[in-house]
Amino acid sequence: MTETAQPIVYSGENPQMAPSNPGLATSQAAALFVPWARALLARHAALFEPADSGNPSVLSGELQRWVHGEPWSPDRVARVQALDIELQMARQASLPAASGPLARRWLKLVSLLATDDLSKDLLALLLANALSPRVASALRLLSGWGDAQGVERIFTQSVLDPLETQVETTASLLRASHPLFARRVVLGLDDNGGQHLQFLELQPAVLLWLLEGPEAACADHAWLNWHAAKQTPASTWSWPSVALDVEQVLQAGAQGEARIRLHTALPEDAEMIAQAASTALGVGLAMVRAQGATRRGGGEGASLDGSAFADMLRLAGLLAVLEDGVLYLGGIAAEEVNRSLDLQPVLAALRSLPGRLWVEDAAPVDTPSLVSQISKELQLFSVQMTFPDRPMRLQIWQAAWPATTQAALGLSNLSRLSGFPLTTSQIAQTASEHEGSARAGDIERIAESCRTRIGHRVGDVAERVSSRAQWGDVVLPQPLMATVHEIIAFSRHGEQVLHQWGFAARYHYGLGLTSLFSGPPGTGKTMLAGMISRELGLDLFRVDLSRVMSKYIGETEQRLGRLFEQGQRGGVALLFDEADSLFARRTEVRSSVDRYANLEVNFLLQKMEEYSGVVFLTTNFADSIDEAFKRRIRFHVQFPMPGMDEREKLWESMVPPEMPCEDDLPFDLLAQAYEFSGGEIKNTVLRAAFYAAVEDSPLTLELLDKAAQAEAQERGRLVLRTAASLL
Repeated sequence: MTETAQPIVYSGENPQMAPSNPGLATSQAAALFVPWARALLARHAALFEPADSGNPSVLSGELQRWVHGEPWSPDRVARVQALDIELQMARQASLPAASGPLARRWLKLVSLLATDDLSKDLLALLLANALSPRVASALRLLSGWGDAQGVERIFTQSVLDPLETQVETTASLLRASHPLFARRVVLGLDDNGGQHLQFLELQPAVLLWLLEGPEAACADHAWLNWHAAKQTPASTWSWPSVALDVEQVLQAGAQGEARIRLHTALPEDAEMIAQAASTALGVGLAMVRAQGATRRGGGEGASLDGSAFADMLRLAGLLAVLEDGVLYLGGIAAEEVNRSLDLQPVLAALRSLPGRLWVEDAAPVDTPSLVSQISKELQLFSVQMTFPDRPMRLQIWQAAWPATTQAALGLSNLSRLSGFPLTTSQIAQTASEHEGSARAGDIERIAESCRTRIGHRVGDVAERVSSRAQWGDVVLPQPLMATVHEIIAFSRHGEQVLHQWGFAARYHYGLGLTSLFSGPPGTGKTMLAGMISRELGLDLFRVDLSRVMSKYIGETEQRLGRLFEQGQRGGVALLFDEADSLFARRTEVRSSVDRYANLEVNFLLQKMEEYSGVVFLTTNFADSIDEAFKRRIRFHVQFPMPGMDEREKLWESMVPPEMPCEDDLPFDLLAQAYEFSGGEIKNTVLRAAFYAAVEDSPLTLELLDKAAQAEAQERGRLVLRTAASLL
């Protein structure tokens, strides 16, 4: 290129060199910003164009004279000043009055971070470099850096201010403290001000944001997600717990609290509330997960890179500011992050971020965590999210499913599902999984999904008890059944009486439902515990004492503590079968063994008082139970041996309708001949059924007598008569 050569003229892009599938937005951006960059380069070329365009190291004659102390020639200065008119026209053309996503995002960017012409020029230059292969080639040619990916900093200064009329302003622009660099819109300067060779480039996420919007800006970052306001269904706001929590967040925002700590049971609940609240505000959510922080050192003990995570936060914060949205920081309370993330650079990044910040905290309230430090340093406004009680959970289940699904399941099954202590998000996820196929017959499958989501560990020391007996099969005295109905009513209305009516605030312990079932073996104690649990929508777990008791000092208490903790978490009913072995009377201390045995009983007493769930104790020897336990037992149900009428009903109810039987079996005579418990009658009928199968005959009185005699003999009883003898 000679001294008389014309400035570089943009003549359109080569489609083969353009980005693949650029889209309309890319074409529009190129049409706007390439002429602007061309005008900037033309001013530079007017002063610094080399004598031979093929050899950029050769200085033009004009530049050589300037190096020797001669001023620029007036015609060269006039030429640069004339090109300023072209630059001004390019600037105006790149600020379109017409509305459109690209125009709106550009105006938003410059209004926040590039309010002067020099800043806009820098952005236009870097934008054109990213959009246009010809601009990138011209930059490499004119700067002399043929293999550079970005624009060299010193060369950028000469392009922005070729006549050096704005030296201080240009120097201020190209410092790391400038908002364009501090907010990571432009990359390439380090914190020491860039005193060595550096190349500048536009943040790729910002380019994607300008061209396609916030979703595209997040697409390449697994740790960052953009949640637009329109993505949360408004119907979710009507869910009881969600409505309460959203109202808390909105009230905090109305009071000027832009930085909020969302304390929830699970991360998913905080995300759900944040999404609903941002939708209520009509803004989007830039969601960051702390697990995206990269590791330093590798291996299991490697720390999470706080500096890398701080850069993530700056980018997410930039996106939130550009979209007038909220920066949501999640996963910071996770155990892995809490253990190994360097917090100082994260705090520095968070302090520098303007706008709204919501921090998720899913750790227990009394657990020290990074969130606690962040909350203290940044003075976060804490909002305690609602954990739905059982009546509220029933409403959420009903809100989560359409009327047709509710009708298919039935109110009783919905009530059973509400017994699982799930959070709002867990109910929403479970309902979504089963919405298309939910019906009454699938209740066990849905219940299993609920158990999986709760994730309790009661099963480590207990086994689940399933009861298929129906209330129509139960044969018990009326006073005993009245107590059973009272137990069920206590559980169902406990929330209202204890919490809404204030009894829980007055009585701080002993608020659980503990029932002692005592009586001879086979009278239905365990069966009734299972039926009550099913009626209340609770899973019943029988505690395996062999996995709880330990010969080592203190280990029994630890296992019991974990049992009650997991039972509370899982919302299950606990069954201590043969409870007299664990809840036995305390003895006089005559040795260290007695002392530690009493300590175990005392610890169990304390845990029983603290436990607010449902506990069943069954025993054949009620007198062996410690009196202190008896005082803490809310219901003591004594199961008598069935009388004559009850035995007759039991004999009849134990025979399935599918069983072939001889006509008119005399169940009254069986009840008269054998004073059996319900369990013994069940065993007798089952034994007689096998006799019938072996003989290939229907069930007869003779076979029942034979089975009853065998059952009595195994129990060590002497029966002098048979039912047949009473005919």
